[in-house]
Amino acid sequence: MIFRSTKTFAAMILFASIGSSLFAEEIIDLDAAASQGNWLLKNAVLGISSGKPELSIKTTTNPAKADLYLSFDEDKPADMAGGWSVAVKGQYYKGQEARFGSGSASFRAPLSGLTLTPGSRAAFAPNNPIRDLSLEFWLKPARADSGEIVFLWKASRQTGRATLAQQISCLVMNGKLVFGFIDFFAPANGSPFTISLHGRKNLIPGSWSHHLVRFDAGTGLLEYLMDGEVEATAYATSSGRQAGDVYTPIPGSSGRLELAHNYTGLIDEFLIAPEFIEEPLLRPYAAEGGIALSPILDLGHSNSSITGINVRVRQPGESAIHWSYRSGDSAAGWTESYPEWTAFKPGALNTPGKGCYMQIRMELYPDAKRENSPSFYSLAVSYEPDRAPGAPQSLSAIAGDKRITVRWKKNSEADIAGYLVYYGGSQGEYFGTGAKEGPSPIMVPDRNASSLVLSGLNNGTLYFVSVAAYDQADPPHIGDLAREVSVRPQRNSP
Repeated sequence: MIFRSTKTFAAMILFASIGSSLFAEEIIDLDAAASQGNWLLKNAVLGISSGKPELSIKTTTNPAKADLYLSFDEDKPADMAGGWSVAVKGQYYKGQEARFGSGSASFRAPLSGLTLTPGSRAAFAPNNPIRDLSLEFWLKPARADSGEIVFLWKASRQTGRATLAQQISCLVMNGKLVFGFIDFFAPANGSPFTISLHGRKNLIPGSWSHHLVRFDAGTGLLEYLMDGEVEATAYATSSGRQAGDVYTPIPGSSGRLELAHNYTGLIDEFLIAPEFIEEPLLRPYAAEGGIALSPILDLGHSNSSITGINVRVRQPGESAIHWSYRSGDSAAGWTESYPEWTAFKPGALNTPGKGCYMQIRMELYPDAKRENSPSFYSLAVSYEPDRAPGAPQSLSAIAGDKRITVRWKKNSEADIAGYLVYYGGSQGEYFGTGAKEGPSPIMVPDRNASSLVLSGLNNGTLYFVSVAAYDQADPPHIGDLAREVSVRPQRNSP
């Protein structure tokens, strides 16, 4: 599985004292102003909805081979495929309602429209034979009156000494769409050729409908589908059936596409592709949904106990988010599957996680109709930092012949793993050497230990001694030093 990095957002740390213990909360908030840490996304996107950042499933995309693609998600219309120039007639409005994405194009006849001109590399460049072809778009008409023109392609094609006025049209007739192709398909003998497709279902004013016209260069099939169902078929062939010579689409010179010059309503996801689209783009979201991995959070304390994960989300209809997390005291070497993910339900965790670092995984699924995506806004991780042990109490040191017996009261913390005994020749400087037990500090790996004998020392030398406890974390937390004591070994010690 491949993930990609995308825009990053900040994590904020808040602390709150509860009784004598210190608990903490790590918050990932998409509303944060600063940004640190990378989200890893597959078929998911960080975007803006109602002015606020949100993470949701990425809408399904049009074919990569698109020759012309108008998503209408930007404030100014532009060909996302880069092959066509776009000029605005009158005033252009971005519709707040969209079938896919964040916007659509809003038109009001005859005051608005778009004029699109193909560039030299576009499939519709002059005299460029086209093989397979598809034209796809969404409509939400305000009236669906007869005579409205959704789009009109005009060009002129030279055939021998004759000049043919070429046209592709999409008109509303009796509440239905009619597509006409005049001299767009070119017979080998250069004769004029007209073909049309008449829809059967009515457009419903105020409702979105999907439209796809596609041409198969292998058979000459020209087909119109509305909302994924076949409305009309014809053959651009010498026989008018699936036989004979197939007529090739050849755009003429001085071509331009007039979009919505006489149409009132919304248009979204307008596409021309040099391929036969098998599956119409009918649903905004893929059934498999998307995946998002949060930045790796640094809780600041190894062996922290992760007690709860709360989230702020929106889950319309049957949409869902499946949650899992992983944690560890080191973030080095993490892969897609290591450390292992643990599923959880937002709220308090039945079994607290452990570690200094953690990461959240979200699997986002659309509703049953694939019309709505869940949205994520923020999460808060509650955890109890694993604090270093307190300083051992009642430290004492008893002198002997070339030895010191160090004693202390063992700590009461449940996760004590042992003690470190420090010694040296100056106050607060524990760099001592010479004891048979080893140089300072000496590890005592016994949580129940309360004494240690340092032997092989020099009689008459003053030694300064302290002790600290360490816990079971990896690496261990070493606590504060006990109050320092001093002692001088001597031969005649009692």
